[in-house]
This record gives sequence, structure tokens and C-alpha cells, in this order.
Amino acid sequence: MMINKPYFLYIIFIIILFILPNKLLASSDHGVSVFMYHRIGDQKYPSTNATIEQLKSHIFEARKDQYNVLKASEVIQFIKEGKKFERNSIAFTVDDAYESFFLNGWPLFRDNNIPVTLFISSDMIDFSIPGYMSWEQIRQYIKEGGVIGQHTASHMSLPLNASQNVKSDILRSQKRFKNELGFIPDLFAYPYGEASNEVIDVLKELNIKSAFGQHSGPISHDTNVHYMPRFSINENFGDIDRFIFAAAAKPLIIKNLLPLDMLVKNPNSLKVKFELIDKKFSKNLQCFANPSNEWISISLIKDNKNISFEEIYEFKKGRVRLNCTLKYNKNWYWFGYQLLIM
Repeated sequence: MMINKPYFLYIIFIIILFILPNKLLASSDHGVSVFMYHRIGDQKYPSTNATIEQLKSHIFEARKDQYNVLKASEVIQFIKEGKKFERNSIAFTVDDAYESFFLNGWPLFRDNNIPVTLFISSDMIDFSIPGYMSWEQIRQYIKEGGVIGQHTASHMSLPLNASQNVKSDILRSQKRFKNELGFIPDLFAYPYGEASNEVIDVLKELNIKSAFGQHSGPISHDTNVHYMPRFSINENFGDIDRFIFAAAAKPLIIKNLLPLDMLVKNPNSLKVKFELIDKKFSKNLQCFANPSNEWISISLIKDNKNISFEEIYEFKKGRVRLNCTLKYNKNWYWFGYQLLIM
């Protein structure tokens, strides 16, 4: 019996493709780096402000041919449809609707045809708090091509409130969006990047299909769409070299992460542990965390399967971030996460 060689090779290729371990496919996921800003050109608040010159340098860089600039909504669409992210895929978001963004930042995005999504807490607009946009400015922003997302009504810490209060707060914001703008935005971002499994259940109940945090790292097709990372930009972390580095970073894909919940109620027994999809990354992996508000290098235990912290650290109350990175074949890989310690 004669076997058609090209057809035979094609069949073999298909078989290999489907039986390849996930780890081999994971390393080819370019992912997408989403950037998060707050204030623009308001130097009274350096921890949440990016200078106008910094933003100009980011937008100038993003306009170069090697970048694939996506809308935040397209990031979700790519994940749900299994569409591959091109190398250097990036997206832009802004939290809190400060007026400095509308005056100093939005014209730069608009005039350079760079999409950006603005996450709005409705109470700040309703109460006309100084320094925030007005509903009229938000309507103008949308008319000029801007996109908005939900950021609760009161900007409260969601995990530290009862589920019913969380639900009521989000529904109040949705009602205000409907009354003022005629629609409810699809996208959502957690105030302070704080989330928990219980909060995520509330979002799902309200048919909110995705949400962004404030922990650093690229997004992959394996990322939890209800807890997606973003690279935070401010005066201290807004230089162009960091922007270029973050835009080029690839996602470090893990599974079986412990702790299971982002909200940690008993930090004295907190153990951090996860499994790398691609085992060859284990050797060069380094992790950093800020358990006591100061960034430290974490001693790791590495075996054939798991990565874990070598010791139990003393975690202070509040937000604790974890960043794990490595360099492999000239590419930098990054996994970030945020825990809220009670």
C-alpha cells in the first residue's frame, strides 16, 4: 500500500500538536501587557501620577511598527476566542477619572489614535469631588472616542466588605451609568486591585465577565479573566526603559497556585506555592515580594514539580505583591500576583 508522504507528515504533525504538553505551547504565548495610569501631569501626587513627558514617550513608543496596540475589550476577546497575541501586544487603561487625565492625558491618546479605557467610580463624579471629571466631561470623552469601564460607586475595598454591600455598591454605580450615559460598561477594574474569590462570585452573579487588578505582569490565555494583571505607571515607575521592558515581557504561566484566595485571613500560616507549566524555567526563576512593605528577594524551594517559598514570612496587614521573573533565550518572563492580608 502506497502512503502519500506529505499527507502522512501532515497527520503526524496534527497528532504531535494535540499531544504536546501544555508547557511547550505555553512558552510561545506572547501575551499582552496592559498599562495602568491614574493622574497625568499632577505632580502633587507622585505615587499615582505620570508626568506629561512620560506619557508622551510611551505613546511615541507605542506608535512604532513593532507594537500591536489593543483595546482593553480586545484583550478579553482574544482570550475568549483563543486568538494569538502578537509580539509586543499592549493596551492602555486609566483608573479613577481624575480631571488631570481628561485635560493632560486624553488629548495625547486621542490625537495619536491610541485607544484607552477609563475606569470610573460614580460617587466621585456625583459628589463633584475636586480633581475628578464631571459627567459632562465623561460624555465628551466618550463622544471623542474614549471607552469607559466600571470601578464601583464608592471605590471601597471590596474584599473587606460583605458580599451584599459589594453587590449594592456595584449596582448603584451601574444605575448611575445607565441614567447619565444610557448604558452600563462591560469592563471592570477593582479599586486598589483588591479582589477575593467571594468578590469574584459577586461579579459573576452580576454578569461582569472580566476584571482587572493592579498587580504587574503580562496577561496570557491562561490568566484568570476575573483577575487580570496590569503594569502600574507612576513617576517612579514610568521611565521609557521600564515601559519598553514591560511591553516586551512574556507571561510566565503557572498552575495550582496557593493560597487559593487573594484574601488571606490567617497570614501566620500563609504558604506560597505554585507549579510551572514549563519546567525548564525553574533554574533561572527568581521571586520578589514585599511582605513588610519593603521589597525582598524570596528564597525558593524548587523540586521537579513545585516552586514554594522556603520560609513563612511575617506579612503585615494590607496589600502584598509577588513578582516572579526569569530570562530565557533573550526573553523575559513575568508572573505577578497581589494578596490582601487581613
